[in-house]
Amino acid sequence: MPDLDAFSALQLVGLVAFALSGAAVAVRAGMDWLGIVVLATVTSIGGGTIRDLLIGDGVGWVTEPWPIWGALATAVLVIAVAHWSPRHEPDSLRLVLVADAAGLAVFTVLGTTLALSAGLEREVAVMLGVVSGVGGGVIRDVLAGQRPLVLVGQVYALTAIAGATLFVALDAGDLDRDVARWSAVAVTFVLRVLAIRYDWTLPRPGDRRPA
Repeated sequence: MPDLDAFSALQLVGLVAFALSGAAVAVRAGMDWLGIVVLATVTSIGGGTIRDLLIGDGVGWVTEPWPIWGALATAVLVIAVAHWSPRHEPDSLRLVLVADAAGLAVFTVLGTTLALSAGLEREVAVMLGVVSGVGGGVIRDVLAGQRPLVLVGQVYALTAIAGATLFVALDAGDLDRDVARWSAVAVTFVLRVLAIRYDWTLPRPGDRRPA
C-alpha cells in the first residue's frame, strides 16, 4: 500500500465504503460467502478499472494489488458480523446507501483527478470521474439482480456530475488540490445523502406528481 498521503487516504476511504456497500448488498440478496467477497471486490474496483482502461495508463490494482486485499478484508469483516451477530447483520438499506454515497463521492473525485493528471480535457475529466464513481455500483447492482441506482431512484449520477464539475472548477482556480479534493468529496457526499433523505428524484416520462 502506498504512503498514506491525502490522495491515498481518499482511495482507502472510497475502497472501504464501496466494498462495504457491495458486501452488504450481497447479504441482502442472500448470497453465500463467496458471493459476498465477489460483490465487495467488484464494487470497490469496478469503476476504477473502467476509468483506467479508458485513460489507457494500465489498471492500477494489477501493479499495486492492495485494493484487492482491502476489499477482501472488508468482506471478511462483513461476513464475520453477519455470521456471529445475525440480529445485527450489516444489510440495512440505510447502511448500504450511506456507504455507497461515500464511495461515490470519493471515487468521483479520484477519477476526475487522475483524468486531469493524464492531461485530458476538463469535460472528459468530468465524464471519467462520473464513470469512476458509478461504475462499481452499476456492476454490483447488476450482479445482485436489482436495477442500478444510477438509472432509477434518488438523484445519483447527477451528484457525481456536480462533484466532478466542482472539483474541476476549484482546481482551475489554483486552489490547493488537496483542499479542492476534500471540498468536492464533501459536497458530493452531502448532496447524495440529502437526495436519500428527501427522496430527490429526476422526472420520468408520464410522471404527473406535483413538483
